[in-house]
This record gives sequence, C-alpha cells and structure tokens, in this order.
Amino acid sequence: PSNGVTLNDPRGSDIENGVLYIADIDTVRMFDMATGQPKGERVIPGAQTLNDLEVARDGTIYVTDTGTNKVHKITAQGQVSTFAEGEQVNRPNGIAFDAKGNIVVVLIGTEDVLTYAPDGKLLKTEKSTDVGNDGLVILADGTKLISSVQRGTLARIRPNQPAESIATGIPNAASMALDTKRNQLVIPQNQQNAITIVQVR
Repeated sequence: PSNGVTLNDPRGSDIENGVLYIADIDTVRMFDMATGQPKGERVIPGAQTLNDLEVARDGTIYVTDTGTNKVHKITAQGQVSTFAEGEQVNRPNGIAFDAKGNIVVVLIGTEDVLTYAPDGKLLKTEKSTDVGNDGLVILADGTKLISSVQRGTLARIRPNQPAESIATGIPNAASMALDTKRNQLVIPQNQQNAITIVQVR
C-alpha cells in the first residue's frame, strides 16, 4: 500500500453517492470522493480479472469478471453472489444500466449484447457488429454504443434495430465516456497514449 491505498490492477470504475468504486483483480475498492481516502473494499472469492462495474443508487454493485466468465453482484451490505454465468457470458467486459434499470453487458468473446433484469433473468440478446467488445454507453432513448478493443470499431444499436458500424480505425478502442455537453464519445487508446473523439448523431 502507498499512503494507505492499495491498487494492483485497477480497471473499470464508477461514482455513486460520493464514493468512487474501482474493479481491482478480485476486489472492488471504494474511495471517498471528497477526501480520496479508502472507504472499504469488497473481496470476491475466486474472481480472476474484474473488469468493469456499475453501481446502483442503493449501493448494489454489478461487476464483470472476464477471467471466470461471470458477472458478480455485491449488495450494499457486502453479500457477494453470482449474477450471471454460463455459455452465453463469454468473457464479459463493459457493463451499464439502461433507462429501465436493467443491466447490459458486452462481451469480448462474442458480438452478443446481453440485457438482464435486476433479478438476473436474461431479457434480451442483441448482436453488435464485431467481437472483442469493451466500452458501452447507453443513451436516454435506449441506443447502445459499443466499442471493440480488438477490432477498433464503434457500433450503434438503436432500439429494435440491427447494429450498424459508425466508426472504424480506432486502435485499442477501450472503455469510453459520453460528453453530454458536446454530444460526443471520448474513447481512450491506452497503447497509443491517445484518445479519439466521435460525434454522436
């Protein structure tokens, strides 16, 4: 630990109720946004590569584990359970909530985009344009934007429509964020020490 802070391989993060949550190998670490000080941790037994996470307003954490093909759920009280697993959960990566509070997961192993109800029931399987998916942004109207870190592409899935490619040639297109003021996606490219900005129309 450095200054009381432990981070081994930090990946996905989320901020909820003044707390920063970070996925770190087999542990979700929490930090106070005001002070930067550690605010607890949640260890997931057997986890191998925690990748991305989303935190509900009530403090429930949903975190993908690319190494074990699982999505874990951690209650605000710290109870850990398996939220999703099976053949269809092929190297889960990006995760986000849709407007209805469902949990959406994109995969590295296939082009599938999985939508789960909060009780863990698989509601829908959609197809992106490519495999190797990492980043996921869901717009207010339900449109899903998905980046493929393996193929360097950006796909869009409008509600009840097939996926379409909206950008290519973005090496190592990893997780991404939506700049709502300028209506554009900001896509980091770690290996290139660069970012790509794509306008959302």
